[in-house]
Amino acid sequence: MPGFTCCVPGCYNNSHRDKALHFYTFPKDEELRRLWLKNVSRAGVSGCFSTFQPTTGHRVCSEHFQGGRKSYLVRVPTIFPLRGVNERKA
Repeated sequence: MPGFTCCVPGCYNNSHRDKALHFYTFPKDEELRRLWLKNVSRAGVSGCFSTFQPTTGHRVCSEHFQGGRKSYLVRVPTIFPLRGVNERKA
């Protein structure tokens, strides 16, 4: 049975091991999608992720949302404890 792994750099949560988490696809709405991509911030990460374009298989886990879940009021992921760890220095 296939599962999901969070696509946020440095986050290794997956749906098999972390059953209490929810995994969300990137929104289709262009403005929300742009905000998600900006916040997930895979730009600047070296290697195959430097030109990240999410597909329908890419997911963001609920740990990156205020309150631990996406909702009508909390629509954009904002919690990234490892931000900057793998990013290139300018």
